[in-house]
Amino acid sequence: MMGDLKKRASFAKLVNYVNNPKKARLIDSKDVRLDSNATIAASMQGQADDKPGRRLKNPVYHISLDFAHEDTPKLTDGLMVEIAREYMRRMGIVNTQYIVCRHTDTEHQHMHIVANRVDNNGNTISDRNDAVRNVAVCKALTREYGLHFSKGKMNVKRDRLRGKDKVKYQIHDAVKAALPRCGGWSELCDKLAEQGIGTSFKFDRRNGNIVGVSFTKDGLSFSGSRIDRSMGFYKLDKLLGGRITDNVEWRNNLYGENCIRPMDELHANKEVFAYESDSPFEKTIKSISTDGQTSPSDNGTSAETDANASIVRVGIGVLVELCVQPHQAKVSSGGGGGGNESGWGDSDKEKDKLKPRRRRR
Repeated sequence: MMGDLKKRASFAKLVNYVNNPKKARLIDSKDVRLDSNATIAASMQGQADDKPGRRLKNPVYHISLDFAHEDTPKLTDGLMVEIAREYMRRMGIVNTQYIVCRHTDTEHQHMHIVANRVDNNGNTISDRNDAVRNVAVCKALTREYGLHFSKGKMNVKRDRLRGKDKVKYQIHDAVKAALPRCGGWSELCDKLAEQGIGTSFKFDRRNGNIVGVSFTKDGLSFSGSRIDRSMGFYKLDKLLGGRITDNVEWRNNLYGENCIRPMDELHANKEVFAYESDSPFEKTIKSISTDGQTSPSDNGTSAETDANASIVRVGIGVLVELCVQPHQAKVSSGGGGGGNESGWGDSDKEKDKLKPRRRRR
């Protein structure tokens, strides 16, 4: 059994979808008027609107519980109601309005729960860590009721998918097919681009870390981990050997400077390249406007700010340019004399640190 839990803003649209007589039947409910879909939605909306204090932006819980094909013979309406109630109890969705509808429009058995996040006492039902708790509860109920676990995404019927789910599975299949033939991120991005899939990276300029990857197709973007747990940045990066391009690895040090070096130097203790503030990436992030809009960089790629101003979304072109066009760190010719009259060596910053500071009056 698998559960999909979402929060919605409107009761009316969801109730009409979930309790459509052409493909569903109502098998359980609590504290709602069942005259019609309109009365169901109105009674739920009224309770949400009567909540003391600030209204909830998304007062609706929409939960879909899907069962494996092998479980069909044992899934009576009574058993599905029992599972739905136990699921809600363990998720903390108690003392509130709900309906449970069994859908018959697909081969695999599933049911939908619409529940009010404002309980009968006007309190908000907590959604703290609900995504994590959803997975744990579904696994526990699957074991306890002797149900079958899902066999993974490969058994999902692609021709039945629509909208976001269809695009998500197209990206999933494309990444899975391309990975075995790729020697680095650059190759993977090129192969995905041939299928109309764009790739971008979340880059933390405070410490030089790449912290995420997302894929875009037909105007829809998904982080790798949302597509599949195996497609988060760190797991994909491990499969690709940490390589941005063939034989080149991305590295960063503890001081936020972006460093890379060829893979064949990793065990040779050779000097690595360090990027100064005039590197292509720094030029890119400086060209970003404060409203988060993208701006073209020198190499024809773009960057974009995230909600956190320190996180920047960049294309593979920026990372590749950093890897294949390194700028060696500048070294001053200063020393004990001659080329540097002050005798302070190769860093004027050290000298500045020792200057006395004037007190402001």
